[in-house]
Amino acid sequence: KKIIVETTSGASKISYSFAQVSLLQTARSQLRSGTDLANFAALRLVRSLAQKQNSPALALLAQRMGAALRSGDDPFEKVRGLISDMIQKLEQEAEEDATHKAYCDKELKESNEKKDAKTAEIAKQTARIDKMVARSAMLKE
Repeated sequence: KKIIVETTSGASKISYSFAQVSLLQTARSQLRSGTDLANFAALRLVRSLAQKQNSPALALLAQRMGAALRSGDDPFEKVRGLISDMIQKLEQEAEEDATHKAYCDKELKESNEKKDAKTAEIAKQTARIDKMVARSAMLKE
């Protein structure tokens, strides 16, 4: 604990300011503690991931995280809840996608089997027609 206090105690005395104040547009224009800095870093990380991956879900998470941080309550409790909600939503979407893919694979397999059966039937009938045409030609001679 002593090492942690020694290494982080100076951070609370330093006044931090950022040109981008979208997180801090309320009365908090400065980060007042190491916790505020960590919260802001986590928010920046999620925002940058949202931009890099072009993910509206991550952008929404970042927006909600910012609102949670501005509210002054325990932001990480809200962030944990938001992240768990997002994970549940992503798992549900993945499950729906897997179900849809299984359905599509089944339908595609059935369609291919029907197509193969019809193609075989066409070949059989074409051979039969050719045989009948040849027989007819032979009978006409």
